[in-house]
Amino acid sequence: GDDPAARALMGKRVACWPTAGTHASHVNVPLDACIAIPDSASIENASASFVNPVTALGFVGTMQRQGYEALVHTAAASNLGQMLNRICQEDGIPSVSIVRRPEQVALLTGQGFRNVLDSSEAGFDAALIDAIEATRAYCAFDAIAGGDMAGRILAAMERAATRNAEFSRYGSAQRKHVYIYGRLDLSPTILPPSIGFSWDLSAWLLFPYLQLVGPKESRAMSERVIAGIDSTFASHFSQRLSMEQVLEKAAALTINARRTGEKALILPAG
Repeated sequence: GDDPAARALMGKRVACWPTAGTHASHVNVPLDACIAIPDSASIENASASFVNPVTALGFVGTMQRQGYEALVHTAAASNLGQMLNRICQEDGIPSVSIVRRPEQVALLTGQGFRNVLDSSEAGFDAALIDAIEATRAYCAFDAIAGGDMAGRILAAMERAATRNAEFSRYGSAQRKHVYIYGRLDLSPTILPPSIGFSWDLSAWLLFPYLQLVGPKESRAMSERVIAGIDSTFASHFSQRLSMEQVLEKAAALTINARRTGEKALILPAG
């Protein structure tokens, strides 16, 4: 169009996030859904500059808006999880990272992250209580949803809050909140009775959050992402696939498995 801001993007590389996807050769998007990419930026990282990076910033924003000091997150070795850890590291926010395998612990501790816990270890629940007590992480973001992980996190928060506290049949008065943002496990979410009565379990979705914070803050989040696209918000891809290769059985099975560290980058032009 003739908008000066739109004309200023002519001839530049841009990242965009149209709701209909970016698989076509041409796409029509609003100006506020585009942001210029520096010539020095990796085009692969820039192609993943919206959902995971802005979600990670949204988690931190949600935590702060709700008055919490630190956070717990699951699937912490994923691209999103590593971005969230780097944001917390940059911003001085204590975090507790939950992973499922020893090699994922090694990956995160090797990057300098603290309080990395393996949920497959026998002492996981006790270690989680200690980490929550040390960091005061009473806000959590859970990608698993199904099974008992959200309940174990809330129970650990309650145990941390009631240590050395006077007994109450209703549990602690400490607010505790687990936000579910993914469904890696499609089974029901199980909560034990040991979580007390001061807790919340709710969904977290990106677009409602962006509507909540408004266009000015949304733009600031996108600008921070682009400024750190090859560092804080860098992504790792285990494979690169053409549109035709996505239809192959082996690729489809790998993508559908949704395993940490196996994100595929689709190249529409091959």
